[in-house]
Amino acid sequence: GELAAPPLMGLATDDSHEYFGRPGSRPGRGWVMVQAEFLTPEHLIRAMKRGQFYASTGVELSEVGFDAERRTLSVRIDPQVDTSYNIEFIATIASSEPGKLPGSEDIGKVVAQAEGLHAAYQLQDNELYVRARITSTAAHADPSYTGQHEQAWTQPVGWENRVQ
Repeated sequence: GELAAPPLMGLATDDSHEYFGRPGSRPGRGWVMVQAEFLTPEHLIRAMKRGQFYASTGVELSEVGFDAERRTLSVRIDPQVDTSYNIEFIATIASSEPGKLPGSEDIGKVVAQAEGLHAAYQLQDNELYVRARITSTAAHADPSYTGQHEQAWTQPVGWENRVQ
């Protein structure tokens, strides 16, 4: 059914076309950090296909792990000096009616949050996946919008047992 499809992976890119002018696209605004054993194209591509990467606009993570048996996502931040972090865990809540799609209020809902450098969240039975969004108090060095702070987003996890 509709709920048996894998979620989309999250990306951050800068898609730079203008290198010397200020307007529009500039490098260094967003990127992905890949957990690969070796720094080769083949290993990077394999790791990304497995979802072993996170998107960033400045926040760096020293650990992203999902314990499938405990259904727990944990993140640890590689901190910058004089910077605080807010870690939000985001999930989509399954409809209580079998086969029915979740309502808009249950899609991408913040289900827990923590301040600090490390947090973990255990996926609940009615949640289709969980991912983390980390927001820093540091302003982005080259913001895409007014008031932008550095952030990172992990990939959705916990959905694998719902997809054949």
